[in-house]
Amino acid sequence: MGDAPQENQEQEPPVNRNPEFVTETFSSVIEFLQQYGWFVLFGIVVLIYIKVKLDPHIRRVKKKAEDVIEQKKFDPDVAQRRLEQMERSRQRLQEQHDAEAARYAEKQRIKEEEKRKLKIEDWENHQQGKGYRSKVKPKEEQEVNKPSKPKPRLRTNDYSPLMGDNGGSSFRPPRRSGGGG
Repeated sequence: MGDAPQENQEQEPPVNRNPEFVTETFSSVIEFLQQYGWFVLFGIVVLIYIKVKLDPHIRRVKKKAEDVIEQKKFDPDVAQRRLEQMERSRQRLQEQHDAEAARYAEKQRIKEEEKRKLKIEDWENHQQGKGYRSKVKPKEEQEVNKPSKPKPRLRTNDYSPLMGDNGGSSFRPPRRSGGGG
């Protein structure tokens, strides 16, 4: 009984051998590349160049084939409904735009009428000797032109541009002179 475990330990572990087919194939590929490597590289470059040149034509042919398939699946009723729906939405947007334009035109007409009445009133006042135009602005314009708060000052009151950047200090930069002697 004690002999069986020792026999297993004394035996050499199994060795993983490479099959002859793999080693022969690998060596033949390496030999082929050593002899014809530049030709293979040149062939790959030529194939890539041809692919780049023909790619747009291939895409065009595929696109045409897809279009033909799509035309075969074309349903005129669905297309007609889609066109009618697009036309209704365009019409609705056009009506909204026309309504906005009419409202804007009405507002402009009202403004023009008010300006015309104001000019007539000013002219009548001028004819009666009350003055041509009132120098007092209406309340609406005064509120619009009225500044909300004073602007902050950018410089202090003691700043003078003739005093230099430091506001009066006596710093003077050194003289610029030529060489060192």
